[in-house]
Amino acid sequence: MVTSNYLDCSLETAEEILRYAEEEFDKALKTGDILLYRNAADKAFLSMIIAINAYISSKMGVIPKSHSERRSLLRKMDREDLRAIYSDVMKTLHEEAFYNGVYNPDEARYAINQVKNVLRELRK
Repeated sequence: MVTSNYLDCSLETAEEILRYAEEEFDKALKTGDILLYRNAADKAFLSMIIAINAYISSKMGVIPKSHSERRSLLRKMDREDLRAIYSDVMKTLHEEAFYNGVYNPDEARYAINQVKNVLRELRK
């Protein structure tokens, strides 16, 4: 089983990445830079992946290797709440904003705030 120190270090990394993502996101909105917008969205999603992986690892002793495995393990852990948020954030930030280039700042901002809320919850 992974130590709580690993969880703490991973959450610090996730928070740092999220700060970079938020700075880039704000800059992208001000400048209209769609590439920066897409990269900021994916950084925010990476923050979520790191946090969820660390949480799962701290509880189950495994590090998920895919989005599907993360969702499956969260369901097995009876964390349907986190699984649903993870799936929603993945769709908005990773699939729509990053891969498809969908420019919807309100939805992206909402998803980034969801990531922030998850990080806060996992810190408790």
